Amino acid sequence: MIKKAIFILLTAALVCAPIGLAELYLRYLGLGDPILFYANASYRYAPLPNQQKQRLHGARVTIDSKGLRSSRDWSQRADAKILFIGDSVTWGGTFIDDADTFADGVCQRLAQATGKTFVCGNAGANQYGTDNLAERIRYKDFDDETAIVVTLISPDTIRGLTDAAGGFFLTARPPAPFRALWEAAAFLAWRSYRFLRPLSYRQTDDLRVAERSLQNLLDAIRETQRPGRTVLLVLSPVATELGGHETALTRRVQEILGRSGLELLDLHDAVTAALTSDFYYDAIHLDVRGHHFYADAIAARLAPALGRRLGVNVEYASPPSRQP
Repeated sequence: MIKKAIFILLTAALVCAPIGLAELYLRYLGLGDPILFYANASYRYAPLPNQQKQRLHGARVTIDSKGLRSSRDWSQRADAKILFIGDSVTWGGTFIDDADTFADGVCQRLAQATGKTFVCGNAGANQYGTDNLAERIRYKDFDDETAIVVTLISPDTIRGLTDAAGGFFLTARPPAPFRALWEAAAFLAWRSYRFLRPLSYRQTDDLRVAERSLQNLLDAIRETQRPGRTVLLVLSPVATELGGHETALTRRVQEILGRSGLELLDLHDAVTAALTSDFYYDAIHLDVRGHHFYADAIAARLAPALGRRLGVNVEYASPPSRQP
């Protein structure tokens, strides 16, 4: 009986050891305690307020009391508050530390240039389309931002109003004891579903949809506009379109934003001149250097208007496009 019990225990240990080691390894990578989201009827989904996580490669991800990614809570007093609205490019991903996102970087640079206090709230979310951005602007539960920065890529304009059910978002913490394995398995199941269920897509109405979607975004900005609020539109390029290789969709987006009457920062030329191998994490999302470059460019564009509002002389200019 003793030999049989020892055999059963050893067998169980040998079977369970790989599972336990896999759980430990995935937790070491940063899985098991994901950023949680909620769903609603307007902008469809956003991060739950009041979260602080350490995710991939030790990156800190902080969600404040308003559901904004930020190193400072939106409710804190500040001389100026800047709200960033965007998709996953703005969100930054959970492999980028809070302090390295361009949203947070803008506040760092403007605070240093002006000697004033700033709060920058990041309302970006993975897979947001332009219509999600419009509804996030309309339905946010605060209206005390000094400036609003809307960052988009041209494909955002044909995503429609993206629903949480179509993306990989968790609204509850994975159950114990294998939380990291649960998160990884859920992601693999989602990816497998998309792989095994390919969708046929026709581009016949892309330009018309983009125009309607952008008009909805511009309407949302104008509906919520009030005296003194600075608005900046930022068009982020896809790597494959740099150097004058913009698609017809991107050219239409540039045209519509250019005649919107709102200030536009189109980064296609600037990123083409600054591009290095460590600029993008992939062809769309920014690595740390890309975030720092965007922070410089956006801070330089916002500085004159915010300086006038705060009554200070701001001497801030973007650094050279290429770093040594």
